[in-house]
Amino acid sequence: MIEDFFDLKENEKSALVLGGGGARGSFEIGVWKALKELNFIPDIITGTSVGALNGALMLQGNVEEAETMWKDIEGSSILDYEFPLSIDSFNDYQRTLGSFFIKAIGSKGLSSAPLKELISEYITDESAIRKSSIDFGLSVTNDDTGEIEFFYLKDIPENRLKDYLLASASLYPAMEKTIIDGTPYMDGGYKNNIPYEMVIDRKPDKMIVVDLQGPGLFSVDHRVDSVPTKWIRTQWSLGDLLLFNKKRTSLNIKLGYLETMKLSDRYKGFWYTFETGSIEKDYCAFYHSLNKIIQGNDFDGLEDFLEDEEYQINMVGEISNKWNKEVTYKTLPLAMMELAGKCFRLLPEEAYDAEDFQREILNRVQSLNNEGSFSELAPEFHLSGTEWAEKIKENVPFVSDRQMTLFIYNTFKNSTNDLSNILSKLIVTIKPFPFMLALYILYLEEKFDH
Repeated sequence: MIEDFFDLKENEKSALVLGGGGARGSFEIGVWKALKELNFIPDIITGTSVGALNGALMLQGNVEEAETMWKDIEGSSILDYEFPLSIDSFNDYQRTLGSFFIKAIGSKGLSSAPLKELISEYITDESAIRKSSIDFGLSVTNDDTGEIEFFYLKDIPENRLKDYLLASASLYPAMEKTIIDGTPYMDGGYKNNIPYEMVIDRKPDKMIVVDLQGPGLFSVDHRVDSVPTKWIRTQWSLGDLLLFNKKRTSLNIKLGYLETMKLSDRYKGFWYTFETGSIEKDYCAFYHSLNKIIQGNDFDGLEDFLEDEEYQINMVGEISNKWNKEVTYKTLPLAMMELAGKCFRLLPEEAYDAEDFQREILNRVQSLNNEGSFSELAPEFHLSGTEWAEKIKENVPFVSDRQMTLFIYNTFKNSTNDLSNILSKLIVTIKPFPFMLALYILYLEEKFDH
């Protein structure tokens, strides 16, 4: 069982590797909360950039204080720059980052004094960290040589840990370099954003790696193939590297917790998190109802088209691309439920009961049909560039999956005559994904007898 991975046996050496990623680092606090609940205490913790900072917090042992710190952070807590509290459009987003980088590059890196102060405020007891039974290490990039350097606590002089933590997180040119004994250091993620090779040298029996999909390179060390390893990452965007936002931070912490608990087999799901046992019972009902819908609606001529094997292969391929995972007969109901949730903007902030999740999808479809919008679609946090692109796309008719899904769904619901016209066949051909989502909504309506 997967859950056994978190059960540490006597004399078994375990390691936790924390990747870098700026504001995305709040995800690692959620991972920490889950590992603590699972009683997984690693023998080794290594990290780079924000991962190194989080690792030092872990050795101090107060996860509640670390969570409070993260929820209080704004952009000016890290960099000498006043980020706006609200970014309400893509133009605002572009202007904010553009002006930031102009200032940063012009000054050869913004002052890291705010981050240094933050480290001093929360990394309060270096002696306690050194006395910990957990071996702690971090990575930095030597600007003189351009090479990555690894430091365990024994390699770092007494009372200098904060300097090395600052160096590991010095994301030049956004931030100035950190000089230690005459050597300029930069963010450890430049050469390898997930420094697991420094752990492999210590021959762990198992390893957990947290991937924030941060900037920099990722150096593959094939020795990792010999170490049982679990990767903790999420399909969801964790936001922009530089835009700290309290609501985004809170969501990222929840995601870190939920993704870790799914790995422990406490919950199910790929994009979302579902209570164990709440999704399996849907499989048979899904296929039975889907067949009934296709046979019972006035598709008039589309049945043969829909049953065509080549079309079905193309449709499954489209769904797999949207889901970011290969869809099988067994996983199609889960994929459709999660993709419908994404389309209608349910946030991945809790462990859902599957039927409650499905009912909320129907509620949002009804709200959009009746009112044209609903408040849950409004962003509650700063969007990343990718998220802004998705938001813009959703406002374009015939490009928006949401708008196309509602159009097809309402056509099915309201049609009183022949549906097998040229337009219908064209939509089914070129828009197989919203077509399947529309069928899924019809399935949910039949399931809950709306």
